[in-house]
Amino acid sequence: MGRDLGEDENWSDALDRFLMALVSFMGADGAGLLLFSEGTRSLSARATFHLEEPLVDPAIDTIREGWARHARGNEIHPLESYGSGRPTSCLERAEPWRVTIIPLRHRGRALGFLLLDKVYAGGGDFERDYHFLSTLQTIFGEEIASASYISDLRQLSRFNNKVLDNIRSGVVTTDLNGNIRYANLLAGEMCPRVQRPRPETRPVHFDDLFRVPAQAKGPLARFADSGVDTEVTEVECHGREGDVFPARLRMTRMHDDHLNGTVVVGIFEDLSEHKRMEEELRRNDRLRSLGQLSASVAHEIRNPLAGIATTAEVLGERLRGDDGTVKYIRTMLDEISRLDAIVRNLLAFARPPRPTLAPCRVRDVLARVEQLVADAATRRSVTVAFRAPDADCVCLADAAQLTQVILNLTLNAIQACGTGNTVAVEAGRGAPGERGSTVEVVIGDDGPGVPEAIRGSLFEPFVTSKAQGTGLGLAICRQIVEDHHGTIACEFLARGTKFSVRIPALENAGTDARSRAANVRT
Repeated sequence: MGRDLGEDENWSDALDRFLMALVSFMGADGAGLLLFSEGTRSLSARATFHLEEPLVDPAIDTIREGWARHARGNEIHPLESYGSGRPTSCLERAEPWRVTIIPLRHRGRALGFLLLDKVYAGGGDFERDYHFLSTLQTIFGEEIASASYISDLRQLSRFNNKVLDNIRSGVVTTDLNGNIRYANLLAGEMCPRVQRPRPETRPVHFDDLFRVPAQAKGPLARFADSGVDTEVTEVECHGREGDVFPARLRMTRMHDDHLNGTVVVGIFEDLSEHKRMEEELRRNDRLRSLGQLSASVAHEIRNPLAGIATTAEVLGERLRGDDGTVKYIRTMLDEISRLDAIVRNLLAFARPPRPTLAPCRVRDVLARVEQLVADAATRRSVTVAFRAPDADCVCLADAAQLTQVILNLTLNAIQACGTGNTVAVEAGRGAPGERGSTVEVVIGDDGPGVPEAIRGSLFEPFVTSKAQGTGLGLAICRQIVEDHHGTIACEFLARGTKFSVRIPALENAGTDARSRAANVRT
């Protein structure tokens, strides 16, 4: 009975079956169950069988009035009746009555009453049913209490699950064998294979989900040998198929009475964003140090380089007519110009000029870049296609610096291609960013692509695949884009490469453009 009541959230079916069987067995006309709620403050009918409302309401009034008058009413004495001025045992009553009120209690806790609609001529007539009803009173009180406890536990379990599902950490628990037996909502999102495992699926072991890099023994096995109750460590979490992310894992031992042994509770959080921010800080520190070094080196090189160039030019003037010697001087001057370009790039990287922000039509930038790359594309027999946006596609940018970025990326694409390859430069509205709508410029090519060895550090200074490149072009582009509060990204295609530059769009390039430009941090 208690199991049925506990499994059926509404209890309706189980209670109806019980009342129906009781009426049939007792030869009664009807039966009803009154239960307390709100800490015994409310008493109402939970279920009735052939018991009319005019009988239930007076019974409830009788119980309330009797409790109010009787000093020991709250104790609910067995098989009492509140009828004629004082509470009496049903066996003491000589006059006929119709409704018998059977109190239900468990360990001093008032649960409610069972009402039986059966006419008794007096106490002697009732005595035949007394012992059966007394036994039923004890058993049914225990069953109702048991079902109530089960309901409370289920409610507590739902509450706990709701709390666990709303915390911003993944939570998993193990069984005695170390297999995952519970995962909260976030753990299931990060690691779908641990979501509410079905009986027919292979269980996921704790050490298959979490692994410590460069350690043969899994974190659970190592924790079991440690003897401590709680341990915090950084691990790799193997979430979706092939997806591995860094995580901070806190493991705690817990004794589970149900499993009769010690299990482990694991609480973990994704450190991917944290690691990315750490790497970004380290990169900024490296770039700051590198910029200071570059500025010092460029300054020290530029002065003697200017002197060497001047001396070579004077020497060339004096040796005019001696073509055999002058050609070496011209070669020297060309190399000096190349060194000077490297020094200028170092200075641009070390001390980038602040952008002068103003409304900038992206179509005008692309038109300028198209003119500048025409000769380079013709020399390499590469087709360059520009698709300019509408005139109202405007961003807040330094037009010269934005031109430098698009020009650098387009020239890189042309130089990476060969005869017959194509470079496409396209601009338009991009996906919304942190600052709202964006303007996006995409430069793609179908060339051989970027070598695998440098893909992870493509935007780092001095990283290049060109034989004579300085490796500062993309680093400077990234710096310029970030100074414009934008983003630059590279996608490595099956054939070729695609760079995407996103700059915050200027929704209204009219009269308030200058005031909006003044409010942007430069």
